[in-house]
Formats: sequence, C-alpha cells, structure tokens
Amino acid sequence: MPELSANGTTLHYDESGSGPAIVLTHGFADSGLLWQPQIDHFQDRYRIVTHDIRGHARSGVPDELGVYTQDQVVEDMRAIMDELGIERAVVGGHSLGGYTSLRFYDRYPERVRGLILSGTGPGYRRQAGKQGWTEVNEGDAARYAERGLDTVIDARAEKVGRHGGEAPIQHTLRGLAYVRRGVMRMPPLTELAEVGAPTIVLVGDGDTPFHNSSEYMAAKIPNATGPVVVAEASHWCNYDQPAIWNAAVEEFLGSLGD
Repeated sequence: MPELSANGTTLHYDESGSGPAIVLTHGFADSGLLWQPQIDHFQDRYRIVTHDIRGHARSGVPDELGVYTQDQVVEDMRAIMDELGIERAVVGGHSLGGYTSLRFYDRYPERVRGLILSGTGPGYRRQAGKQGWTEVNEGDAARYAERGLDTVIDARAEKVGRHGGEAPIQHTLRGLAYVRRGVMRMPPLTELAEVGAPTIVLVGDGDTPFHNSSEYMAAKIPNATGPVVVAEASHWCNYDQPAIWNAAVEEFLGSLGD
C-alpha cells in the first residue's frame, strides 16, 4: 500500500499508468477510489495519481484539530508530488478536492499545467457566506461527535461518498469531524481572474447547489472551458456518468499540448 509519512501524518496515494501526470483529489467523505472510472479510462496514456485526504479512509487521522487546515492539505498534495518526482501536472478535484486544487494553484502555479474542477466552488467572498457554510460544517461535526469520534464506519455500507474498486474503505468519525471543522472552515474566495492555467469546469445536471458556482468559475477564469453539464448525474458526476465526463476531459487534455 503506497504510503508517505509527511507533515505529521501518513498519506495514502495510488498511481497508475504512464505519461503526462494528472493528480486528482476527492471530496469530503470520499476516497481516492472516487476516481476509479478515470483511472480505468486514462491510465493507458496518462500517469494518474490519486490520494486520500488526511482524516479520510486510508490516510492518517491526527488527533489535533489544528493540523486540519486547507493550507496543510495543499502541502500534502505537494509532498506526494515531490515523492513521485512530479514537477508539473494537470491538477483536478471534486467538490472539496476542486477547491483544494484551486488553492494548490494559488500557491504553486508553476506546477500546474491545467485544472479540472468538478462539482466544486471557489469559496466565499462575503463573511456571511463563509459563516453560513461554517455553521453547516459545525452541525455535521457535532453529529459525528455524538456517535463518538473514535467510531469507525464502513463507507460503502453506510453509503458515505463514492468509492470504486473493491478495497475496503473505512472512515474514522474523528477524521470526518475535524475535516469539517478545520479544512472546510471559512473557505475564502480564490481569485479566479488570476488563474492563468487552462481550466475545465464540470457539474452534474442534478447538482443544483453547484450550478451557480460552476457558471461563476467558468465566467471568471480567463482560459476556462464550460461549465460542462453532465446529463443524468448527481454531485458525483465523474462517477455517475464516467463516459460523458471522461470524453469532455479527454478533449480538454488534448487541447493542452506540451
């Protein structure tokens, strides 16, 4: 099981295929196996790297809330890329992972060939928006705490997130609660007008809460494609309709050149 000790925890990652690198980050309560349909499709032409965000699944669950920050998750991505010798990649993600990808670009633009943003948003400019989202996260974290932070759940049995393949996926409720209270707390708006990397924005037609944010990102990022609205798909449009999602991303990747 590929595992890296970095930044005070262990980070699980997987890589498949060879060629230009694509680094994909999952959303809240998912795992790297969210991307199994993309691994299957792209690995004959691309080097696909996926990972479990700290606090999730096969990665470590630190005991201290203070190490669950958005900046720390960005540094975890950097550590995995460094470990694998990847200097530059297409970086993408779903939901929380898409926001993290934008934050990664903010910090390391020279390492990003392109961005894939799926079912995600850019954060909040207004304090009221940040506060409202934080209250949602605090409520969910409190419900996890009521069950006991040391409780381990079977993600597939409890229908938490989306996970391909057959590997067991378990979450510790401490990890999910601390990600809610830390990594997802008060997300500031990323400066989309300053994104210089080519970008594709995708969203499921049934993912109503993210339609406005997807349209906003596609309009504000200077070199953006989309939003590509994936038919008959939920928030997890890459998983629900992989043929449609993969075809759109395939065309985007082909446009990048060297």
